[in-house]
Amino acid sequence: MITPEQAGERYIAVHHRLFRAVNDEMSGCGLSMARTKVLLRLREQGPTRQSVLAADFGLSPHSITDVVDALERQGLAERRPDATDRRAKLVAITEAGEACLGVASAARERLLGQIFGALSQEDRATLLRLLDVLDDAARPLITSPAVPGTPVVPA
Repeated sequence: MITPEQAGERYIAVHHRLFRAVNDEMSGCGLSMARTKVLLRLREQGPTRQSVLAADFGLSPHSITDVVDALERQGLAERRPDATDRRAKLVAITEAGEACLGVASAARERLLGQIFGALSQEDRATLLRLLDVLDDAARPLITSPAVPGTPVVPA
């Protein structure tokens, strides 16, 4: 008989391996998963205050500052004045960030296709159903606010 602990430990091990494989592939493009998610959000929402980004991702102000600083050093994002509040800054994706995001997204899609392409359509449907069950079981256990489906990942 397989215990819940055995199943959980195996799931966690596979999750970490998959996350590392995707993160390593994207790092070859100069991005981490966390930086990619921030760039994607900036592309979708346009220039955004750091405090909004921190809240969106469930990160502390210090952590989002680290992510934005790294993106800015790479020339992938920039801080701009906020026309509605002179004290605030908006974070915006740059043209270089758009280009880098395209390369990283393609690498991520290729790797996920390679990994999850090993499953049949039926197996992928079963996996998604099981992940929904696990997500529903875990959701009430979370005490800190975060966006559903968004792992809190440091830069």
